[in-house]
Amino acid sequence: MSIILYSDATNVDTLGKSQLHPIYVSIGNIKNWRRNKSDAKQLLGYLPILQASSNSEKNSTDFKKTVRETFHKSLRVLLEPLLSNNSINLTLNNEKIRFYPRISVVIADWPEAATYCLTYKSTMSNYPCHFCLVSRNNIPNINLQSNEIIPRTHDNMRLNFNQHSGNSVCIEDVYNTFWDLP
Repeated sequence: MSIILYSDATNVDTLGKSQLHPIYVSIGNIKNWRRNKSDAKQLLGYLPILQASSNSEKNSTDFKKTVRETFHKSLRVLLEPLLSNNSINLTLNNEKIRFYPRISVVIADWPEAATYCLTYKSTMSNYPCHFCLVSRNNIPNINLQSNEIIPRTHDNMRLNFNQHSGNSVCIEDVYNTFWDLP
């Protein structure tokens, strides 16, 4: 069963000082028009938003790493039922059917996509795209050949992480929860 996750940090006051980071889940196997209705999405939970006590703390390497680690550890807790690789039984048309839920897509804006993928958030990084390993200088090149576009797969990003060569592909030094999903 295809699972779609939606998330976006949201201001909850008019001054923009209070934020929540909800994450919603929907079933991908239903028609798009139905899936876009508000009652077709279910709130899965809230991801924590850490607040720094000062600008120097906010810009520190340790704080930024703590924010990334907290985000992915929270995802691990929220997605635990999917990580367990268990099936679920649903009743459809009075018939019980066994499903194996799998995350097929995460819908997020660019900064959040970078957080999910743990890619560098700077457009000035060598490989700013969270989908592929095309250099910053080649992104506008519409004449790239398919062999010049290396996709960012779980396997090649985990390999770079394990070999401590994440800097070469612009990924953060934090273990990615999505690498454990079946």
